[in-house]
Amino acid sequence: MPVTNLPFIQREMIRYGMSVYFTLGIIGNICNCIMFTRPLYRQTSSSIYFLSLSIIAIIYLMWSIPLYFNSLNNIDPQIQSLFFCKIRLYFSHVLGLCLRYIVVLACIDRFALCSRNARIRRLSRRHVAIISVIITSILCLIMPIHIIIYINIQMPERRCGGSGFYLIIYSTDVVLAASIPRIIMIVFPDLAI
Repeated sequence: MPVTNLPFIQREMIRYGMSVYFTLGIIGNICNCIMFTRPLYRQTSSSIYFLSLSIIAIIYLMWSIPLYFNSLNNIDPQIQSLFFCKIRLYFSHVLGLCLRYIVVLACIDRFALCSRNARIRRLSRRHVAIISVIITSILCLIMPIHIIIYINIQMPERRCGGSGFYLIIYSTDVVLAASIPRIIMIVFPDLAI
């Protein structure tokens, strides 16, 4: 197979694979929103976490996937507009953080519900879940503010990203943002069991 066919194959896989991912993701999360807004499910704290998770997942899909589709056939707007470059990366990072940490909150909630200690069990309440989601969302908006400050369009390569020492900071931030929630998601269900 000639090497020149690989970009075409990659583009088509993104076009059709991401279309399926996008469609199933939107439909599944809308079904979750419908289910978790029913009166029977609105009473539990875990339904608050799953409802907010589904809403943020819909926003994340609507924010990120259409931009991939647009860049398949057109010039990527990230390399033309510094504002768009910064905002796209910032909100993608924020929404990804929110998704991870709301799952973490749901794991902690299930641990609290299974606890033998009555004080810890009281943390598994609906109003605690609402406050936790709001605080987590605000923290997720604040934590990646460095992206807006340090990300630029790198001219020789025409790419949106950081340069120099900031690449180490950004890489460390991405690794920590991905690994810490996973560790917590392993520890708290194990404690619940």
